[in-house]
Amino acid sequence: MLRTLSHPWLTRVRPAARYTIQGASVELFVLPHTSLHRVAADVLVLATDATLRMTKGFRKQLRDYAGFDLVEQEAISCAPLPPQGVAHTSSGCTKFQHLLHANIYDAYFTTDATLQRQALLNALSVAAERGWRTVAIADYTLDLRRALAEETAWTIAQAIAERPSTLSSFKIICTDAVNGWAFQQILSWVSQRGFEPYRAMYRVRHTMLHAVQGDWSQIPAHGLWRFTEPSLNPDDALIKRGGQLLRSKVLALTPIPLGKATITPGGALPYPFVVHLATMEGGRIASQEVLASAVRSALSLSHNQYLRTLLIPMPTPLQGLSPEAFAHTVVETISDYLHELIARIERCILVGAGEAEYQAWLGAINAQRELLSLPPLETAEA
Repeated sequence: MLRTLSHPWLTRVRPAARYTIQGASVELFVLPHTSLHRVAADVLVLATDATLRMTKGFRKQLRDYAGFDLVEQEAISCAPLPPQGVAHTSSGCTKFQHLLHANIYDAYFTTDATLQRQALLNALSVAAERGWRTVAIADYTLDLRRALAEETAWTIAQAIAERPSTLSSFKIICTDAVNGWAFQQILSWVSQRGFEPYRAMYRVRHTMLHAVQGDWSQIPAHGLWRFTEPSLNPDDALIKRGGQLLRSKVLALTPIPLGKATITPGGALPYPFVVHLATMEGGRIASQEVLASAVRSALSLSHNQYLRTLLIPMPTPLQGLSPEAFAHTVVETISDYLHELIARIERCILVGAGEAEYQAWLGAINAQRELLSLPPLETAEA
């Protein structure tokens, strides 16, 4: 009997996760932008500005895979689009039946969560009026400046919760792996706890501090922090996982001064770069002062290398400091650094392997929450 094989371009993509938000079914897709044409829906809601140009972020990605200027020229013909206005165009060479372009900006080309939510709700109202059932919403974080995916996910979730009653099936599309991870954290929380304040994250200027519990190797990031000896321990398990490239770079840099940091490529690790912090002597954290000094050095390297998301697992086993003292020192140093300059760092993911480590990170974040006057994300209206 002949076996029928499907062409890979014709295969159906699978959602990374599924959620239920206020009775609506929500599927999250995290995929490269080259696979945008493989997701199907009655309509895709696309955040835009008054010009309707598709020259950056998700809009550009969609334009390139929907027939280049085929969709853009049709969209531009609808410009200028008023604030919170919605324009309807065809979807080009995609499996979306229609596109709704929602202007999330005001007349001065500025935006906030309230404007974004209202624009999305206007688009959802148009979809409901026209009888469309399956609605896809694009992650528009890449279209904004100094925006964070956690905030975008929260706003989209609010719009879904306030949707017209005839809509019940949604697909959210992310084309950035780290943004997809952030969406999973927010959507999981909202589906389980509603819009209850999410205390595990806190925004410090343009950077999100995010405490999580679990296996750090399953979390995407642009850079991994590694707390180690001045010798950089070239024979430990992490270096072996990174392969010969990582080991050779480590050997070329060792030793480094205690309290300093250095950076290497990630080799075979799923991270582009590894930042090595010399904080230990004899397997123990030398002191809080040494730890703080190494963290500042690592932050400077991460900023200069444009590592937008940092993965910071707590050393296991941790000796020389308690988990609480370690977490508070790291978080306080990060906060102080972020208040000194406009850093390129968008996100610090603080990982605890167990409950005690996670609670230590959470306690450090909440301590900063009490000290700083900036409003946290969860103060947004539910």
